Amino acid sequence: MGLKEHNWSRALTPNQLVAVLLALWWALNVIAGALLELANDEAYYWFYSWHLDWGYYDHPPMVALLVKLGTWICGGELGVRLFSTLLQPLYLYLFWTLIRPQDATRRDAMLYCLVCFAMPMLQLYGLLALPDAPLLFFTVVFLWAYKRFAERDSWLNAALMGASMALLMYSKYHGLLVIVFVLCSRWRNFRSPRLYAAVLMGVLLYLPHLWWQYSHDFPSVRYHLSGRVTSGLTLKYLGPTILNLLVVFNPLFLFHYGRGLASQIRERRNAAYSWLLLGFVVFFTLSAFRYATQPQWMLPAVFAFIVLLMAESRRSDRAYRYIRTVAIVTGALFLLARLAMLVLPLPGQLWNNKSSNEEIARLADGRPVVFMNNYTASAKYTFYTGQPAYTLPIYFMRQSQWQYSDLDDSFAGQEVLVAQTEDGRPDNGIWINGKLFWYSVVHDFHSLRKVQITPLTPLQRMGGDTVAVDLLLYNPYPYPLFPTEDTPLSLAITFRIEQRVQPCIYVPFTDTLAPGDSLILHPRFTLPKQLEKGKEYSYAFLLRNPHYLPGDNSPRYRFKVE
Repeated sequence: MGLKEHNWSRALTPNQLVAVLLALWWALNVIAGALLELANDEAYYWFYSWHLDWGYYDHPPMVALLVKLGTWICGGELGVRLFSTLLQPLYLYLFWTLIRPQDATRRDAMLYCLVCFAMPMLQLYGLLALPDAPLLFFTVVFLWAYKRFAERDSWLNAALMGASMALLMYSKYHGLLVIVFVLCSRWRNFRSPRLYAAVLMGVLLYLPHLWWQYSHDFPSVRYHLSGRVTSGLTLKYLGPTILNLLVVFNPLFLFHYGRGLASQIRERRNAAYSWLLLGFVVFFTLSAFRYATQPQWMLPAVFAFIVLLMAESRRSDRAYRYIRTVAIVTGALFLLARLAMLVLPLPGQLWNNKSSNEEIARLADGRPVVFMNNYTASAKYTFYTGQPAYTLPIYFMRQSQWQYSDLDDSFAGQEVLVAQTEDGRPDNGIWINGKLFWYSVVHDFHSLRKVQITPLTPLQRMGGDTVAVDLLLYNPYPYPLFPTEDTPLSLAITFRIEQRVQPCIYVPFTDTLAPGDSLILHPRFTLPKQLEKGKEYSYAFLLRNPHYLPGDNSPRYRFKVE
């Protein structure tokens, strides 16, 4: 990819040149995918693939299916990443066929590959096994199907578009934004009965996932729409959102992005891509007033940015030279960064996982390991050691797919190693690869995760600073729960005050909760001093074993201090 076309490239057609360059890029990804250890989320999605299902706590099932297929073909880290690396050259070549000019030259083909290689987000999401890889692939498939439908309104093209909609949604929920923004770019789409048939087909194909959500009480909806949202408007996330937008789409192209978009809107060209870009930018900029956004959420807009740069490069030789130079320099820096990733012992998620987890396994000495509120650590531990592990949630923190696995039930009565934070008052701490690892040994482990606590009466303010409530406790486990001298149990309430979780307020639990039985208690709790009159707070109930931090045993409720 130099400044001049080499002899080998002159013998190729533009399409062949794109195919060859993308194949070389794929080879780089395969090498890195085989040599680099798993990132945290990759290990988590590998855990998804243990049991294929129509849905998972935080994502649709496509990433789990791809990981499962990849690990079936080959093992290790490359097996986890195999299809993520393979999808990228496929969707980039298909996208080239969508946007190439009729008189495309080898110069256009070379620049297209350079521009794609200069996009930071495409560097990352052509390698790691994340839901964004199939999202990008099926975004391009949908754009291809939509182009066919816009050119010829036929039942076949409507069916292709309906299938691509479903596959897009099975990849990541952000696919819905792609569908909405692209369809809204041409209002006469909505005059076609076949469009509604395509949407209906997409919904029907998506019904298995919707049923999974319904049967599991819509965990993804609750997590993404309410679990991330703050109680009011805030400005603290706006700056990082704008900065992330500039960084992930290469700010050195900013002028040409702006000029290209203005020309595109003025000349009424590429409306679908204009809507895709503006839709994602505006949607997530507005969302930043309510919650912290993540840069990869805007990833489908990358195709609109590529369209802008390719159009600008044909506007003038000066624009072409600038875009090409920036792409070459940026691409060279990415190549150096890739080399550094492979040969230098850098800190981060992609290094020292095997040695760290093997050290924990030696410490566990055959005992299962229970991680507190670290849903990726347990997956990484099992991937690199083959030993059993589990993640227990902590009160008022996010849940994960582990809550649908009953692996912790099989640990009942066993001696386990509990890996936790310093806040959990662990017994020991040792240094592993430069980090302090806190842990305790629990000799008779019994999970309390599934115990259900339901208030029978509203939280009532009593005299002074105490509150009282009638609680119904239900034990779904096949073993009784009762306090012992070594393991006293406590019933607790905790409040969330100004986005911070307060320490639990405990009262002793002195009863025995028989297997499959219920119990009504009438505890009184002392209110935290931070609660102010006239304000409303969220709270939850929990049952605590002193050896590890508790999780929510009840839904979260609201309480106004009168």
